[in-house]
Amino acid sequence: MRGVIVLLTLLFAAVFAGVAVSWQQQAADQALWQQEGVMWFPQPLSVGEFEFVTQNGDRVSHQDLTDRWKLIFFGYTFCPDICPTTLADLSRSWKKLAPEVQEKLQVVLVSVDPQRDTVASLKPYMDYFNPAFLAFTGNPKSLAAITPQLHAFYARVERDDGMAYLMDHTANIALVSPDWQYHGYIAPPHWPKRMVPLLESLVKK
Repeated sequence: MRGVIVLLTLLFAAVFAGVAVSWQQQAADQALWQQEGVMWFPQPLSVGEFEFVTQNGDRVSHQDLTDRWKLIFFGYTFCPDICPTTLADLSRSWKKLAPEVQEKLQVVLVSVDPQRDTVASLKPYMDYFNPAFLAFTGNPKSLAAITPQLHAFYARVERDDGMAYLMDHTANIALVSPDWQYHGYIAPPHWPKRMVPLLESLVKK
């Protein structure tokens, strides 16, 4: 009888320890998504139909990339600061992720400057940062449609000095599920120390 009591006590302790560890993990995960600059919506928002061309010359629509979470941000190749910083941070974060996590994610740059961001110019630009990342361009109508759906904006800014125009745009990274539901966003900074735990958590949702 005493042996049974000891065994039951050990089993109870093991179960309690497992529950405690699970609770701690859930609490830590919840804290990740409650930090400043990170937003997870109570209800996701649907992303409507679109069609773009990637930097590889492939046509892409909402029927594609349905096996991965999309990390979508808006930018352009002539961007002097935000875009290269975001891509560099994401590339560093990407390299710290396990292959099985990478397989569930897709980084997507949506060009807000399709006039200058052609396939020919986007290809070397994206390859420089990370060949695994995608860029969408080539369809101003789809750009105008998808931007507000992801709580983003863009605007052309002319310069008086005669230099080429710039594009003002959102710096957030939108989090879009495999079935094209917009679940939230991550505001800058996008440092690896901050992004890696979030992305590891994201693919488990």
